[in-house]
Amino acid sequence: MKISVYKDRYPTSFVVPRTSAHTIDRRLFIPFDKINSNLDGIALLAPLHNADIVHAFNRLPVGERKYVISFESHLPRRFGFQRDNAFTDWMSREIASHRCRRIIALSHYARRQFLDQAKDQDALADLEAKLFVRHPNLLMGPPTDPLAEGLQAGRLDDLTITFVGAHFARKGGCVAALLAKKAHEQKLPLRIQVISSLKYGASVWTDPTSPTFIKPYLDMLKLPNVTVRDGLPNRAVRKALGQSHFGFLPTFSDTFGYSVIEAMAEHTPSIATAVQAIPEVVMDGVNGILLPLPTDAIGNWLQPPTETRGEPEYARAFGEEAERLADAALAAILPFLGAPDRLLQMRRYARLTAERMFAPDVSTAFYDPFYERVAAEDVRTKPVRHALDVSSPTVKDIDLV
Repeated sequence: MKISVYKDRYPTSFVVPRTSAHTIDRRLFIPFDKINSNLDGIALLAPLHNADIVHAFNRLPVGERKYVISFESHLPRRFGFQRDNAFTDWMSREIASHRCRRIIALSHYARRQFLDQAKDQDALADLEAKLFVRHPNLLMGPPTDPLAEGLQAGRLDDLTITFVGAHFARKGGCVAALLAKKAHEQKLPLRIQVISSLKYGASVWTDPTSPTFIKPYLDMLKLPNVTVRDGLPNRAVRKALGQSHFGFLPTFSDTFGYSVIEAMAEHTPSIATAVQAIPEVVMDGVNGILLPLPTDAIGNWLQPPTETRGEPEYARAFGEEAERLADAALAAILPFLGAPDRLLQMRRYARLTAERMFAPDVSTAFYDPFYERVAAEDVRTKPVRHALDVSSPTVKDIDLV
């Protein structure tokens, strides 16, 4: 069997199996958002691929006879359209059509978001009938924890905490900067590593737009206990996470939090906000640390109730939340200073989580027979979940401890 998928730089690799008994045909495609930014919900695969199934991710595959689609938050993607129109109506009909055989949410959070987005559609029952959850997969790091030998010997001097995120403010970079400042003032043995291109501002949907807001936080990155790195390839990022004691993702908005599971694959627990899909992965005090953040019923951060992000009140509220998160993070970290045994146990649980939930063989075991089932379906029939189309468990479901 041949399964055609999008040949992109990074995202699709998390969604489709990395090894398969079938042929995974990674094909070039036209990303229409490069023509018009409002059209990021569709794509056109290179022709003549003759696949048994297309497995799309986020973008609807225009003109395909039979496909399944995975998505990370919203489906269809219509971020550039405030109101319904002929194009958004077509996307909704396409997802509800018999050509779309399954809708695969990347997380239980994404499933909730999808059902909320589709709640007023006449086809809601049909959409829900073919909807389920499959978590992403990623390569595991080395089988041996690089910090285990030192921790077993009782060595724990400076605690290294690594923040990863191109969108600096959205991902929690302001919190990382404040944490560094507080640790420096208290002469605590904490080192903060920031891996980021430091993007921020109006183009990022969570950020205050005041041009002066970010400067104090960028100034904090000059402290002696901070290292800033930019432009690292993913392999180097993964290595840096493995050599850190904690990953750090106090994010305000992050559909899954890939750096959290990448850190786990490298034996490293993360300190992260309890937002969107992250509570599906992190069990507070066991395989990582969760920082509380006010969210709605779906799991999205409750942003300050201002008309625009340019208002001083928005910047003030964002800054206060960052300050609160930094205080919470510091309080959570203090018990690990001088406690190598405690950290070692958490690192073991972090790696075990990655192996049970996100290892490539977990993905392959599900998707190989799944593709066969879907390929055998008549496209004229109504698509519904098969009894074997089971959703991925959350960390609370896998009997970790």
